[in-house]
Order: sequence, then C-alpha cells, then structure tokens
Amino acid sequence: MLTFSIFITYIFCTQINIENMLGKNKTEIQQIMSNQFIEYSTNNFGIKSNDNTLRYYNSKKDVTLMFYFNNQQKCKYIKQIEDIDNLEQRTKELNNKYIKVSNYKWKTTLNQKTINISIEKEEYNFSVIFQ
Repeated sequence: MLTFSIFITYIFCTQINIENMLGKNKTEIQQIMSNQFIEYSTNNFGIKSNDNTLRYYNSKKDVTLMFYFNNQQKCKYIKQIEDIDNLEQRTKELNNKYIKVSNYKWKTTLNQKTINISIEKEEYNFSVIFQ
C-alpha cells in the first residue's frame, strides 16, 4: 500500500511539473526534462523534421509526453499518452486535483491564466492534454 501511495504522489507531482511547462521554450523544457524527469528519454520516432514538437518516453510506465510549440517556440500544449488501463485512476486523480468542467474536462489557474485539461480516449490508449 505504501508503494501505491508513493506512486500516486509521484504522478501527482509529475503533473504539477508538466503543466508548469506551458509557455516555456524548447531549451527550457529540454533542460527540465533532462534534470528532473530522468526516467524519460527523448523519442523522435515518427516525428517529421519540420514538426514543432519534443517527445519523451518513459519505458517503465509506458507513458509518452509530447510538447507542442507555436511559431515563437513557446509550449502551447502538452499531451501525455498512457495505456487505456490507467484511465480510471487518472480520471480520479484529475477529479481530485482540478475543477471538473464536464466529463473528461477540467480547468485550473496557473500564473493568472486558465489551463484547460482534457482526456481524449482511443481504443488502446488515452491522452491527457494540458493547454
């Protein structure tokens, strides 16, 4: 049970860091990822050279983080892709942390800006989107 609590706390803290990356530039995100998210490795598989994204993969948890940038190279949204088996637990965590707007949609405020959080479900995985 202690291990489960530590795991949930870790995920909760990871999400705090992830949403704080909105608005940061590529270099800042690369530094944060290499210093604070050492369990993630860069993953450029399937990304075209003209895509304005950074992609990281955690092989132990089978989680992918994708950062999308605008023309000014600032992070405009983040997509965290997970296995569909984690959907129920992730939804509970988001319900506890953020203001629920509707089914699979939440919001919060960070630095006086509203951040929208949503889940997009697919057949085998789902994405948590921060924007």
